[in-house]
Amino acid sequence: MTEDMRQKQIRLTKELAQVKAMNVSSNSDEVRKTKDMTMGFPADNSPKPKPSSSDVPDVITLPPKQRGKKENIPF
Repeated sequence: MTEDMRQKQIRLTKELAQVKAMNVSSNSDEVRKTKDMTMGFPADNSPKPKPSSSDVPDVITLPPKQRGKKENIPF
């Protein structure tokens, strides 16, 4: 009985390896997107209208973070 289970386990691991190999080969056929890193103006460079004062919300932001007065002392 244990020999049958061992043979079944070996058979299943071989089948799994075959399926994984098929998946890898099928995924390698896909077209990959390339990133265009060229510099230049965007295609739509028409002038944009400035927002009116009613479009800009009244926002109060936090003050900028102050730098520490200690040099680089960890305590």
